[in-house]
Amino acid sequence: MAFKGLEHLVESRIQASIARGDLDRLPGQGKPLKEDDLTGLSREERLGVLLARCAGSAPEEVRLLREVADLREAIARAPEGAARQKLVRALRDATLRLSVLFEASGKHVLVRLLDGPEQAGDNPAPGVGADARPPRGG
Repeated sequence: MAFKGLEHLVESRIQASIARGDLDRLPGQGKPLKEDDLTGLSREERLGVLLARCAGSAPEEVRLLREVADLREAIARAPEGAARQKLVRALRDATLRLSVLFEASGKHVLVRLLDGPEQAGDNPAPGVGADARPPRGG
């Protein structure tokens, strides 16, 4: 376990804070914790993400997921034309980068570019979008 020393340090600091009473009467005391949005990650991956959050940064995948969501909203609001096509190209670039990052990390996640070709104003790549289906015989 790569984080054993870190776990020991964190646990000792938590116990010291409890002994001093630093954790008494905190907001939400006695209430269940909010559901964790890191479900599905291994323990090591979760610790890495949590450490990055504490340091004020997020993994590139998280930044790209937010960018993809923002671009989808912008495309939905954009009228037909060159500006919208520029957003569509930016969305394709971001989803391609995201797919590469997920594949490199062993997380094979399908990221749909758009809900359908009518939203992009042109046809998505084969296997992308609402009509994506696995290939036959494979």
